[in-house]
Amino acid sequence: MDIYLLDIFPIILFFISFYGLITTSNIIKTIVFIMLMQTSVIMFWLGVGSRLGIVPPIIGDIAYLEYPDVIADPLPQALMLTAIIIGIAVTAVNITMLNSLFKRHTTVNWKSLQELVQGEESQYES
Repeated sequence: MDIYLLDIFPIILFFISFYGLITTSNIIKTIVFIMLMQTSVIMFWLGVGSRLGIVPPIIGDIAYLEYPDVIADPLPQALMLTAIIIGIAVTAVNITMLNSLFKRHTTVNWKSLQELVQGEESQYES
């Protein structure tokens, strides 16, 4: 398998998003970085599934049956369509949980939220 320039961009975007995910202390930025990671994976697999010179799997001409390597594989596109729907659902759940956390603790910072939760736990223990 050859590596094309369009394969490198999603890989770089994935690792930039991963770095941002592990270094941020803001919950909103965490959700954005998770969305960027999902998008980069989808971009990579759609790029793998569509190359120059590849024809769609809807065969109108019987001559393409002699050359099965020029017919695009529909599986990556179908899986990425499913991944898009799952990504939307995960993002919606993340935003709903963020809304609930913000209403309860009025912060979007991981560290201050952790301190607040530990303070509540120690209050219940005594």
